[in-house]
Amino acid sequence: MKTVLKALLLLFFFQSQVSFSNPLSETDILGGWVNQAGDGIIEIKQQEGYYVGIIMGSTDGKDRKDVNNSDPERQSKSLLHVKVMDEFVYAGNLKWEDGWIYDPNNGNTYSCEMTLIDHKTLKIRGYTQN
Repeated sequence: MKTVLKALLLLFFFQSQVSFSNPLSETDILGGWVNQAGDGIIEIKQQEGYYVGIIMGSTDGKDRKDVNNSDPERQSKSLLHVKVMDEFVYAGNLKWEDGWIYDPNNGNTYSCEMTLIDHKTLKIRGYTQN
Protein backbone atom coordinates (compact mmCIF):
# COMPACT_ATOMS: atom_id res chain seq x y z
CA MET A 1 0.00 0.00 0.00
CA LYS A 2 1.14 3.56 -0.40
CA THR A 3 2.36 5.84 2.33
CA VAL A 4 2.87 9.56 2.36
CA LEU A 5 5.54 11.63 4.07
CA LYS A 6 4.78 15.29 4.72
CA ALA A 7 7.47 18.01 4.91
CA LEU A 8 7.99 21.75 4.52
CA LEU A 9 5.83 23.42 1.85
CA LEU A 10 3.54 20.41 1.85
CA LEU A 11 6.13 18.14 0.29
CA PHE A 12 4.57 14.72 0.16
CA PHE A 13 5.95 11.38 -0.81
CA PHE A 14 3.59 8.58 -1.77
CA GLN A 15 4.42 4.89 -1.99
CA SER A 16 2.18 2.69 -4.06
CA GLN A 17 1.16 -0.91 -4.25
CA VAL A 18 2.16 -1.53 -7.85
CA SER A 19 4.23 -4.05 -9.68
CA PHE A 20 7.89 -3.24 -10.17
CA SER A 21 8.04 -3.38 -13.94
CA ASN A 22 10.31 -1.04 -15.90
CA PRO A 23 10.36 1.53 -17.30
CA LEU A 24 8.13 4.11 -15.62
CA SER A 25 5.31 5.60 -17.63
CA GLU A 26 2.70 8.33 -17.34
CA THR A 27 0.04 5.84 -16.23
CA ASP A 28 2.04 4.53 -13.26
CA ILE A 29 0.63 7.41 -11.20
CA LEU A 30 -2.90 6.00 -11.46
CA GLY A 31 -4.41 4.04 -8.61
CA GLY A 32 -4.92 4.09 -4.86
CA TRP A 33 -2.58 5.83 -2.42
CA VAL A 34 -2.53 5.99 1.38
CA ASN A 35 -1.76 9.29 3.09
CA GLN A 36 1.13 9.97 5.48
CA ALA A 37 -0.91 9.17 8.56
CA GLY A 38 -1.84 5.84 7.02
CA ASP A 39 -5.55 6.44 7.49
CA GLY A 40 -6.81 7.91 4.19
CA ILE A 41 -6.97 6.37 0.73
CA ILE A 42 -6.75 8.66 -2.31
CA GLU A 43 -7.34 7.41 -5.83
CA ILE A 44 -5.50 9.23 -8.60
CA LYS A 45 -7.23 8.90 -11.95
CA GLN A 46 -7.74 10.72 -15.24
CA GLN A 47 -10.90 12.77 -15.51
CA GLU A 48 -11.91 15.22 -18.23
CA GLY A 49 -8.32 15.53 -19.49
CA TYR A 50 -6.77 16.11 -16.06
CA TYR A 51 -5.23 13.96 -13.35
CA VAL A 52 -7.31 14.17 -10.18
CA GLY A 53 -7.22 12.72 -6.67
CA ILE A 54 -10.36 11.66 -4.82
CA ILE A 55 -10.65 10.42 -1.24
CA MET A 56 -11.95 6.86 -1.53
CA GLY A 57 -12.02 5.91 2.13
CA SER A 58 -9.99 5.34 5.21
CA THR A 59 -7.88 2.40 6.27
CA ASP A 60 -9.61 2.24 9.65
CA GLY A 61 -13.17 2.48 8.27
CA LYS A 62 -13.86 5.81 9.98
CA ASP A 63 -15.85 8.47 8.15
CA ARG A 64 -13.95 11.72 8.57
CA LYS A 65 -15.64 15.10 8.19
CA ASP A 66 -14.25 18.19 6.47
CA VAL A 67 -14.14 20.07 9.80
CA ASN A 68 -11.38 22.49 8.75
CA ASN A 69 -13.12 23.69 5.59
CA SER A 70 -13.57 27.48 5.47
CA ASP A 71 -17.15 26.93 4.26
CA PRO A 72 -19.23 26.21 7.41
CA GLU A 73 -21.76 24.23 5.35
CA ARG A 74 -19.06 21.73 4.33
CA GLN A 75 -17.60 21.21 7.80
CA SER A 76 -20.17 18.56 8.71
CA LYS A 77 -19.86 16.75 5.35
CA SER A 78 -17.94 13.53 4.84
CA LEU A 79 -14.57 13.62 3.09
CA LEU A 80 -15.49 10.40 1.28
CA HIS A 81 -15.45 10.98 -2.50
CA VAL A 82 -14.19 14.56 -2.11
CA LYS A 83 -11.85 15.68 -4.88
CA VAL A 84 -8.68 16.86 -3.11
CA MET A 85 -6.44 17.13 -6.20
CA ASP A 86 -7.29 18.41 -9.67
CA GLU A 87 -6.20 20.13 -12.88
CA PHE A 88 -2.87 18.30 -13.16
CA VAL A 89 -1.50 17.97 -16.68
CA TYR A 90 1.29 15.66 -17.70
CA ALA A 91 4.36 17.75 -18.59
CA GLY A 92 6.62 14.86 -19.61
CA ASN A 93 9.57 13.31 -17.77
CA LEU A 94 7.19 11.79 -15.18
CA LYS A 95 6.10 15.24 -13.95
CA TRP A 96 2.56 16.65 -13.58
CA GLU A 97 2.05 20.41 -13.23
CA ASP A 98 -0.51 23.21 -12.93
CA GLY A 99 -2.68 21.36 -10.43
CA TRP A 100 -4.01 22.10 -6.98
CA ILE A 101 -4.27 20.13 -3.76
CA TYR A 102 -6.69 20.56 -0.86
CA ASP A 103 -5.38 19.72 2.61
CA PRO A 104 -8.32 18.70 4.82
CA ASN A 105 -6.05 18.89 7.88
CA ASN A 106 -5.99 22.70 7.65
CA GLY A 107 -8.69 23.52 5.10
CA ASN A 108 -6.26 25.20 2.68
CA THR A 109 -5.82 24.69 -1.05
CA TYR A 110 -2.40 24.98 -2.65
CA SER A 111 -0.94 25.07 -6.15
CA CYS A 112 0.76 21.76 -6.72
CA GLU A 113 3.11 19.68 -8.85
CA MET A 114 3.90 15.97 -8.78
CA THR A 115 6.88 13.89 -9.85
CA LEU A 116 6.92 10.10 -10.08
CA ILE A 117 10.23 9.04 -8.54
CA ASP A 118 9.92 5.29 -8.96
CA HIS A 119 7.21 2.63 -9.09
CA LYS A 120 6.33 3.23 -5.47
CA THR A 121 7.19 6.86 -4.76
CA LEU A 122 5.26 9.92 -5.93
CA LYS A 123 6.61 13.28 -4.78
CA ILE A 124 3.89 15.90 -4.38
CA ARG A 125 4.73 19.53 -3.62
CA GLY A 126 2.03 21.99 -2.65
CA TYR A 127 2.86 25.67 -2.48
CA THR A 128 1.29 29.12 -2.29
CA GLN A 129 1.69 31.63 -5.07
CA ASN A 130 2.35 35.29 -4.36
